[in-house]
Amino acid sequence: MLSEKTLFLFTLLLLLLYLPFRINAQLNDTGKIYYISIGDSFAEGLKITGPSPGNCTFPAYSYADTLHYLLSKKYKNLELLKYGRGGHTSDDLINKQLNKTIDFMKSNSGLTKFITITIGTNDVSKCNSTNNTCYYNKLDSLKYNLNNIIIPKLKEAGGEGVKYAASTYFWYPSLEDTLVDIYNKNEFKVADLRSIISFSNSTICNYTYWCEYHDVHPNTDGVNTIGGLFYKILGESFLV
Repeated sequence: MLSEKTLFLFTLLLLLLYLPFRINAQLNDTGKIYYISIGDSFAEGLKITGPSPGNCTFPAYSYADTLHYLLSKKYKNLELLKYGRGGHTSDDLINKQLNKTIDFMKSNSGLTKFITITIGTNDVSKCNSTNNTCYYNKLDSLKYNLNNIIIPKLKEAGGEGVKYAASTYFWYPSLEDTLVDIYNKNEFKVADLRSIISFSNSTICNYTYWCEYHDVHPNTDGVNTIGGLFYKILGESFLV
């Protein structure tokens, strides 16, 4: 027979072992969890209603909103934080978005579940060619920023419980290949937009403002299609 003292200690031990699991269950059932989107105008969203300049609205519904809608079918308490800003380069992301993202993740430890990034085209867009010193210097700077600052800091703050994904674009082949290489090596899921949008077929008109206003930003159908691609590559679509 167990003594009263032994029985009490045994019961207390079971309670202490059970309590963390109960707390985690309550957090998963009732607490908020987060999806953070960072990057440029693709992440922020841009709606075009007429010829440039001046006929555009931002922030607007972006692929992040579509992805959030799809994810929220499973993750009922998922909240979207959109930190992306139009025109931002990787330097801007570091100076104006990264600390905000990291501070949020640290102050809400374990509650960030998804992070997506679209960045890079504004780093190289002011170069006159994709085959000159300006372009390759900017590309090298982008590589450094992603490999040595942005991705390591995000992973350090987010820990093991975050799913990371990033997109390419579809008009600078060397930029797209560079981004795919960087993200693959850093174990990000990659939404390669070249798989759904191309200047060589009707998708450029169906999914962007190119044929209407000579602008490569995704239209409503494009935003929804890109969000769906992110959803697929994150491996969530079969879980709903």
